[in-house]
Amino acid sequence: MTIKTQPKTAFGKTLHYVTDPAQAAALTSLTGKKTINDKDIASLKTLGITVQSQAVQVATMVYA
Repeated sequence: MTIKTQPKTAFGKTLHYVTDPAQAAALTSLTGKKTINDKDIASLKTLGITVQSQAVQVATMVYA
């Protein structure tokens, strides 16, 4: 099983939002949180679950 996440950084911490609604609901039920962190990801990997983080696109403005 693969869980895809969208990482977001706030206050120096990176949190991962699960993109699939069914998987997100199941993980929220287990952890009591809307996001998963690096410790949660390590535990999921121990259980044989792959966590795939999607790249974040950053817009850059160029002034001439």
